[in-house]
Amino acid sequence: MTQQPGAAAPTCPRHPDRVSYVRCQRCGRPTCPECQRPASVGIQCVDCVKEARAQARPLVNRLGFTSQFGTPYVTYGLIALNVIAYLYGTYVLGTGRWRVDWALIPNPTVYQEFILGGGDEWYRWISSGFLHFGLLHLGMNMLVLFQFGTQLEPLMGRLRYAGLYFASMIGGSASVMLISGGGIHGGASGAIFGLIAGYAVVLFKLRLDYRSLITTAGLWLVLGFVVPGISWEGHLGGAVGGALTMLAMLRWVERKPARSR
Repeated sequence: MTQQPGAAAPTCPRHPDRVSYVRCQRCGRPTCPECQRPASVGIQCVDCVKEARAQARPLVNRLGFTSQFGTPYVTYGLIALNVIAYLYGTYVLGTGRWRVDWALIPNPTVYQEFILGGGDEWYRWISSGFLHFGLLHLGMNMLVLFQFGTQLEPLMGRLRYAGLYFASMIGGSASVMLISGGGIHGGASGAIFGLIAGYAVVLFKLRLDYRSLITTAGLWLVLGFVVPGISWEGHLGGAVGGALTMLAMLRWVERKPARSR
């Protein structure tokens, strides 16, 4: 891109003294780093984010959820738990012990002990969701969790949002244990895929455009099949679990008025 000679450099509307060539994906205005907010697709300015949150109020009524606007404490708490778990596991327990004690290890012996034999290590279905294999793995998952969590939590309310997250996590763990033939599995991506699938269900319910979201999630799912080391079983199970959980929640709130009459 070239700039016409003498043309003024684009500046942030909120901070006219700051030149910015990054534009908001929603309104198209330049936005400086201080005013940029990550969205599910691209960057939005702080004004568009506020406007979107204000417009979400009538959508909440259509869904039947009780909204909780303000600070997304559950999302921030989940991010903090993942970071603390990574630091504790890496620098206190040691990487090797951490992976053995917390991860899902789907081999025939483990399957017999934990699934058929009623073993006492069911906690792995949850603990593995807080296990990450390196800073890049942790950072990518937390970025996507922030992007989608800060949109879903105000829309659904904290309790339902937390329920969706952990139901998706358990769905991903169940898929790994039933489908995967081995390896050591961990990470928050199963739960995150559940959030994405749940968000897609909401967009479909409200008859909003969900195609770009499905395309992005589909590409990540395909990468899980072709790139070694990515647990596609966890992604698939998390997505299915998240979609089914969101459908069940929507069905529940639809039937509540009928039960109260």
